[in-house]
Amino acid sequence: MIAHALFVSLMVALAQAQSPSPLALARTAITPDQVRKDIAELASDEMGGRFFRSPFAEKAAQWIVARMASEGVTMERKTIDTNAETGPNLVGVLDPRPETRTDGCVLVTAHYDHLRPKRSGDDKIHNGADDNASGVAGMIAVAHALQSCAAAGVGPRCRVLFVAFNGEEAGMVGSRAFVKDPPVPLGEIRAVFNMDMISRGKPREIFIDGGPKGATVIATLRRANEAIGLKLRVDEHPDWLDRSDQGPFLKKGVPAVLFSVEDHEDYHKVSDEVAKIDASLAAEVAQLVALAAIDAAAEPFAARKDPEPAPPATIPAPPKAR
Repeated sequence: MIAHALFVSLMVALAQAQSPSPLALARTAITPDQVRKDIAELASDEMGGRFFRSPFAEKAAQWIVARMASEGVTMERKTIDTNAETGPNLVGVLDPRPETRTDGCVLVTAHYDHLRPKRSGDDKIHNGADDNASGVAGMIAVAHALQSCAAAGVGPRCRVLFVAFNGEEAGMVGSRAFVKDPPVPLGEIRAVFNMDMISRGKPREIFIDGGPKGATVIATLRRANEAIGLKLRVDEHPDWLDRSDQGPFLKKGVPAVLFSVEDHEDYHKVSDEVAKIDASLAAEVAQLVALAAIDAAAEPFAARKDPEPAPPATIPAPPKAR
Protein backbone atom coordinates (compact mmCIF):
# COMPACT_ATOMS: atom_id res chain seq x y z
CA MET A 1 0.00 0.00 0.00
CA ILE A 2 2.81 2.40 0.93
CA ALA A 3 4.71 1.44 -2.20
CA HIS A 4 1.63 2.14 -4.32
CA ALA A 5 1.16 5.58 -2.74
CA LEU A 6 4.80 6.42 -3.36
CA PHE A 7 4.44 5.29 -6.97
CA VAL A 8 1.38 7.49 -7.49
CA SER A 9 3.16 10.48 -5.94
CA LEU A 10 6.19 9.87 -8.12
CA MET A 11 4.08 9.66 -11.28
CA VAL A 12 2.24 12.89 -10.38
CA ALA A 13 5.53 14.70 -9.73
CA LEU A 14 7.00 13.37 -12.98
CA ALA A 15 3.95 14.46 -14.96
CA GLN A 16 4.11 17.94 -13.43
CA ALA A 17 7.81 18.23 -14.20
CA GLN A 18 7.11 17.47 -17.86
CA SER A 19 4.04 19.74 -18.09
CA PRO A 20 3.97 23.37 -19.20
CA SER A 21 3.98 25.83 -16.31
CA PRO A 22 0.73 27.38 -15.07
CA LEU A 23 2.12 30.76 -16.12
CA ALA A 24 2.69 29.64 -19.72
CA LEU A 25 -0.73 28.01 -19.86
CA ALA A 26 -2.51 31.04 -18.36
CA ARG A 27 -0.85 33.41 -20.80
CA THR A 28 -1.85 31.20 -23.72
CA ALA A 29 -5.39 30.62 -22.47
CA ILE A 30 -6.27 34.20 -21.48
CA THR A 31 -6.05 36.69 -24.31
CA PRO A 32 -7.22 40.30 -24.62
CA ASP A 33 -9.12 39.45 -27.80
CA GLN A 34 -11.31 36.83 -26.10
CA VAL A 35 -11.81 39.00 -23.02
CA ARG A 36 -12.91 41.89 -25.23
CA LYS A 37 -15.29 39.60 -27.15
CA ASP A 38 -16.95 38.41 -23.95
CA ILE A 39 -17.28 41.94 -22.59
CA ALA A 40 -18.79 43.12 -25.88
CA GLU A 41 -21.43 40.40 -25.83
CA LEU A 42 -22.42 40.81 -22.19
CA ALA A 43 -22.40 44.61 -22.43
CA SER A 44 -24.32 44.80 -25.70
CA ASP A 45 -27.50 46.84 -26.05
CA GLU A 46 -29.39 43.55 -26.43
CA MET A 47 -28.65 42.83 -22.75
CA GLY A 48 -30.60 45.96 -21.81
CA GLY A 49 -28.37 46.98 -18.91
CA ARG A 50 -28.82 43.71 -16.96
CA PHE A 51 -30.90 45.26 -14.16
CA PHE A 52 -31.02 42.60 -11.44
CA ARG A 53 -34.80 42.32 -11.33
CA SER A 54 -35.71 42.19 -15.00
CA PRO A 55 -35.85 39.85 -18.00
CA PHE A 56 -32.44 41.21 -18.99
CA ALA A 57 -30.86 39.74 -15.87
CA GLU A 58 -32.28 36.37 -16.90
CA LYS A 59 -30.94 36.86 -20.42
CA ALA A 60 -27.49 37.64 -19.04
CA ALA A 61 -27.64 34.62 -16.74
CA GLN A 62 -28.46 32.34 -19.65
CA TRP A 63 -25.55 33.78 -21.62
CA ILE A 64 -23.16 33.11 -18.72
CA VAL A 65 -24.45 29.55 -18.31
CA ALA A 66 -23.85 28.86 -22.00
CA ARG A 67 -20.46 30.54 -22.05
CA MET A 68 -19.22 28.68 -18.96
CA ALA A 69 -20.55 25.41 -20.39
CA SER A 70 -18.31 26.00 -23.40
CA GLU A 71 -15.41 26.05 -20.92
CA GLY A 72 -16.51 22.78 -19.36
CA VAL A 73 -18.11 24.28 -16.23
CA THR A 74 -21.77 23.61 -15.44
CA MET A 75 -23.38 26.56 -13.67
CA GLU A 76 -26.26 25.88 -11.29
CA ARG A 77 -28.92 28.49 -10.60
CA LYS A 78 -29.40 29.67 -7.02
CA THR A 79 -32.43 31.80 -6.16
CA ILE A 80 -31.53 34.95 -4.21
CA ASP A 81 -34.93 36.33 -3.22
CA THR A 82 -38.64 35.60 -3.52
CA ASN A 83 -39.31 37.90 -6.49
CA ALA A 84 -39.85 35.87 -9.65
CA GLU A 85 -38.29 38.63 -11.79
CA THR A 86 -34.96 38.55 -9.93
CA GLY A 87 -32.17 36.76 -11.76
CA PRO A 88 -30.29 33.99 -9.92
CA ASN A 89 -26.80 33.56 -8.64
CA LEU A 90 -24.87 31.08 -10.77
CA VAL A 91 -22.43 28.60 -9.22
CA GLY A 92 -20.11 26.22 -11.03
CA VAL A 93 -17.43 23.83 -9.75
CA LEU A 94 -14.06 22.74 -11.09
CA ASP A 95 -12.97 19.60 -9.25
CA PRO A 96 -9.30 18.67 -8.86
CA ARG A 97 -7.76 15.33 -9.68
CA PRO A 98 -8.65 12.81 -6.95
CA GLU A 99 -5.02 11.86 -6.35
CA THR A 100 -4.02 15.47 -5.59
CA ARG A 101 -7.20 16.76 -3.94
CA THR A 102 -6.82 18.78 -0.76
CA ASP A 103 -9.35 20.23 1.66
CA GLY A 104 -11.19 23.48 1.22
CA CYS A 105 -12.12 25.46 -1.87
CA VAL A 106 -11.31 28.69 -3.70
CA LEU A 107 -13.95 31.09 -5.06
CA VAL A 108 -13.58 33.16 -8.22
CA THR A 109 -16.45 35.64 -8.39
CA ALA A 110 -17.96 38.58 -10.28
CA HIS A 111 -21.38 40.21 -10.42
CA TYR A 112 -23.22 40.30 -13.72
CA ASP A 113 -26.03 42.79 -13.03
CA HIS A 114 -25.90 46.50 -13.77
CA LEU A 115 -28.53 49.24 -14.03
CA ARG A 116 -31.99 49.73 -15.52
CA PRO A 117 -32.23 51.84 -18.73
CA LYS A 118 -32.59 55.60 -18.56
CA ARG A 119 -36.03 57.04 -19.15
CA SER A 120 -34.93 59.50 -21.81
CA GLY A 121 -32.09 60.42 -24.12
CA ASP A 122 -30.67 59.09 -27.36
CA ASP A 123 -28.68 56.44 -25.51
CA LYS A 124 -30.73 54.84 -22.75
CA ILE A 125 -28.79 51.61 -22.10
CA HIS A 126 -26.38 51.33 -19.20
CA ASN A 127 -24.11 48.80 -20.90
CA GLY A 128 -21.82 48.34 -17.91
CA ALA A 129 -18.80 47.20 -19.92
CA ASP A 130 -16.32 47.86 -17.12
CA ASP A 131 -18.96 47.51 -14.39
CA ASN A 132 -19.06 44.61 -14.51
CA ALA A 133 -18.99 42.75 -17.79
CA SER A 134 -15.22 42.99 -17.38
CA GLY A 135 -15.27 41.01 -14.13
CA VAL A 136 -17.52 38.32 -15.62
CA ALA A 137 -15.23 38.06 -18.65
CA GLY A 138 -12.34 37.72 -16.21
CA MET A 139 -14.10 34.90 -14.38
CA ILE A 140 -14.74 33.07 -17.66
CA ALA A 141 -11.09 33.56 -18.64
CA VAL A 142 -9.92 32.12 -15.31
CA ALA A 143 -12.16 29.09 -15.85
CA HIS A 144 -10.60 28.54 -19.27
CA ALA A 145 -7.06 28.85 -17.89
CA LEU A 146 -7.68 26.53 -14.94
CA GLN A 147 -9.21 23.92 -17.22
CA SER A 148 -6.07 24.10 -19.38
CA CYS A 149 -3.86 23.78 -16.31
CA ALA A 150 -5.92 20.86 -15.00
CA ALA A 151 -5.63 19.04 -18.34
CA ALA A 152 -1.86 19.47 -18.15
CA GLY A 153 -1.71 18.14 -14.59
CA VAL A 154 -0.86 21.47 -12.96
CA GLY A 155 -4.35 22.63 -12.01
CA PRO A 156 -5.72 23.57 -8.59
CA ARG A 157 -5.44 20.92 -5.87
CA CYS A 158 -8.76 21.85 -4.27
CA ARG A 159 -12.20 22.64 -5.66
CA VAL A 160 -12.69 25.98 -7.37
CA LEU A 161 -16.15 27.54 -7.31
CA PHE A 162 -17.04 30.08 -9.96
CA VAL A 163 -19.83 32.36 -8.78
CA ALA A 164 -21.65 34.95 -10.88
CA PHE A 165 -23.59 37.09 -8.42
CA ASN A 166 -26.75 39.01 -9.21
CA GLY A 167 -27.96 42.08 -7.35
CA GLU A 168 -24.63 43.65 -6.42
CA GLU A 169 -25.84 47.04 -7.60
CA ALA A 170 -28.90 46.69 -5.36
CA GLY A 171 -26.80 46.21 -2.23
CA MET A 172 -24.98 42.88 -2.68
CA VAL A 173 -28.25 40.95 -2.74
CA GLY A 174 -26.69 37.88 -4.34
CA SER A 175 -23.57 37.65 -2.20
CA ARG A 176 -25.58 38.25 0.96
CA ALA A 177 -27.86 35.37 -0.06
CA PHE A 178 -24.82 33.20 -0.76
CA VAL A 179 -23.24 33.63 2.69
CA LYS A 180 -26.63 33.20 4.35
CA ASP A 181 -27.14 29.82 2.68
CA PRO A 182 -23.75 28.77 1.31
CA PRO A 183 -23.36 25.66 -0.88
CA VAL A 184 -20.13 24.94 1.01
CA PRO A 185 -19.32 25.72 4.65
CA LEU A 186 -17.85 29.22 4.86
CA GLY A 187 -15.07 27.87 7.05
CA GLU A 188 -13.87 25.71 4.16
CA ILE A 189 -13.29 28.65 1.82
CA ARG A 190 -9.58 29.29 1.44
CA ALA A 191 -9.88 32.50 -0.57
CA VAL A 192 -12.35 34.63 -2.51
CA PHE A 193 -11.10 36.49 -5.59
CA ASN A 194 -13.81 39.02 -6.52
CA MET A 195 -13.39 40.95 -9.77
CA ASP A 196 -15.46 44.12 -10.12
CA MET A 197 -14.38 46.71 -12.72
CA ILE A 198 -11.02 45.48 -14.01
CA SER A 199 -10.76 47.08 -17.45
CA ARG A 200 -10.24 50.84 -16.99
CA GLY A 201 -7.56 53.00 -15.39
CA LYS A 202 -3.81 53.19 -15.82
CA PRO A 203 -2.16 50.47 -17.95
CA ARG A 204 -1.06 47.39 -16.00
CA GLU A 205 -2.29 48.75 -12.67
CA ILE A 206 -5.00 47.26 -10.47
CA PHE A 207 -6.29 48.04 -6.99
CA ILE A 208 -6.65 45.12 -4.58
CA ASP A 209 -8.42 45.57 -1.26
CA GLY A 210 -8.98 42.96 1.41
CA GLY A 211 -8.04 44.59 4.69
CA PRO A 212 -6.77 42.52 7.61
CA LYS A 213 -9.06 39.58 6.85
CA GLY A 214 -7.84 39.43 3.27
CA ALA A 215 -4.16 39.56 4.17
CA THR A 216 -3.46 35.90 3.39
CA VAL A 217 -5.03 36.24 -0.06
CA ILE A 218 -3.03 39.38 -0.77
CA ALA A 219 0.19 37.59 0.24
CA THR A 220 -0.64 34.85 -2.26
CA LEU A 221 -1.34 37.44 -4.95
CA ARG A 222 1.95 39.23 -4.33
CA ARG A 223 3.84 35.97 -4.88
CA ALA A 224 1.86 35.12 -8.02
CA ASN A 225 2.37 38.63 -9.36
CA GLU A 226 6.14 38.14 -9.45
CA ALA A 227 5.49 36.28 -12.71
CA ILE A 228 2.86 38.71 -14.08
CA GLY A 229 4.37 42.04 -13.12
CA LEU A 230 1.28 44.20 -12.63
CA LYS A 231 1.45 47.25 -10.41
CA LEU A 232 -0.64 46.27 -7.40
CA ARG A 233 -2.22 49.10 -5.41
CA VAL A 234 -2.96 47.25 -2.19
CA ASP A 235 -5.39 48.25 0.57
CA GLU A 236 -5.56 51.91 -0.42
CA HIS A 237 -9.36 51.99 -0.24
CA PRO A 238 -10.67 50.57 3.04
CA ASP A 239 -14.01 52.15 2.14
CA TRP A 240 -14.27 49.62 -0.70
CA LEU A 241 -14.27 46.57 1.58
CA ASP A 242 -18.07 46.52 1.84
CA ARG A 243 -18.81 48.07 -1.56
CA SER A 244 -18.83 44.87 -3.60
CA ASP A 245 -19.43 41.16 -3.22
CA GLN A 246 -16.34 40.41 -1.14
CA GLY A 247 -17.97 42.42 1.65
CA PRO A 248 -20.42 39.79 2.96
CA PHE A 249 -17.59 37.23 3.01
CA LEU A 250 -15.22 39.49 4.91
CA LYS A 251 -17.93 40.16 7.49
CA LYS A 252 -18.12 36.40 8.06
CA GLY A 253 -14.37 36.11 8.50
CA VAL A 254 -13.71 34.59 5.07
CA PRO A 255 -10.43 35.73 3.44
CA ALA A 256 -11.51 37.73 0.40
CA VAL A 257 -10.25 40.49 -1.86
CA LEU A 258 -11.63 42.94 -4.40
CA PHE A 259 -9.92 43.65 -7.72
CA SER A 260 -10.99 46.99 -9.13
CA VAL A 261 -10.04 50.25 -10.76
CA GLU A 262 -10.99 53.61 -9.36
CA ASP A 263 -14.24 55.25 -10.36
CA HIS A 264 -13.92 56.89 -13.77
CA GLU A 265 -15.88 59.41 -15.81
CA ASP A 266 -18.15 56.69 -17.22
CA TYR A 267 -18.93 55.00 -13.89
CA HIS A 268 -22.67 54.22 -13.76
CA LYS A 269 -23.27 56.13 -16.97
CA VAL A 270 -24.53 54.99 -20.36
CA SER A 271 -21.05 55.79 -21.71
CA ASP A 272 -19.50 52.77 -19.92
CA GLU A 273 -19.11 50.95 -23.22
CA VAL A 274 -16.78 48.33 -24.63
CA ALA A 275 -14.96 50.82 -26.86
CA LYS A 276 -13.35 52.34 -23.76
CA ILE A 277 -12.10 49.22 -21.99
CA ASP A 278 -8.50 48.08 -21.66
CA ALA A 279 -8.83 44.39 -22.53
CA SER A 280 -5.13 43.79 -21.90
CA LEU A 281 -5.49 44.95 -18.30
CA ALA A 282 -8.51 42.72 -17.73
CA ALA A 283 -6.67 39.76 -19.28
CA GLU A 284 -3.61 40.23 -17.08
CA VAL A 285 -5.77 40.55 -13.96
CA ALA A 286 -7.43 37.25 -14.92
CA GLN A 287 -4.02 35.66 -15.46
CA LEU A 288 -3.01 36.80 -11.97
CA VAL A 289 -6.19 35.38 -10.45
CA ALA A 290 -5.65 32.05 -12.21
CA LEU A 291 -2.10 31.70 -10.87
CA ALA A 292 -3.09 32.84 -7.39
CA ALA A 293 -6.03 30.41 -7.31
CA ILE A 294 -3.65 27.52 -8.06
CA ASP A 295 -1.25 28.72 -5.36
CA ALA A 296 -4.04 29.25 -2.81
CA ALA A 297 -5.28 25.71 -3.46
CA ALA A 298 -1.84 24.29 -2.64
CA GLU A 299 -1.18 26.16 0.58
CA PRO A 300 -1.54 24.48 4.01
CA PHE A 301 -5.10 24.87 5.19
CA ALA A 302 -7.23 24.10 8.23
CA ALA A 303 -10.95 24.76 8.07
CA ARG A 304 -12.21 27.62 10.22
CA LYS A 305 -15.20 27.32 12.48
CA ASP A 306 -18.14 29.04 10.82
CA PRO A 307 -19.27 32.10 12.76
CA GLU A 308 -22.49 31.95 14.72
CA PRO A 309 -25.46 33.65 13.03
CA ALA A 310 -25.72 37.29 14.05
CA PRO A 311 -28.77 38.26 16.11
CA PRO A 312 -31.49 40.21 14.31
CA ALA A 313 -30.63 43.87 14.01
CA THR A 314 -31.68 47.00 12.23
CA ILE A 315 -29.50 47.16 9.14
CA PRO A 316 -28.79 50.61 7.69
CA ALA A 317 -29.17 51.23 3.99
CA PRO A 318 -26.30 49.55 2.10
CA PRO A 319 -23.48 51.75 0.84
CA LYS A 320 -23.30 52.68 -2.82
CA ALA A 321 -22.37 49.54 -4.70
CA ARG A 322 -19.51 49.50 -7.17
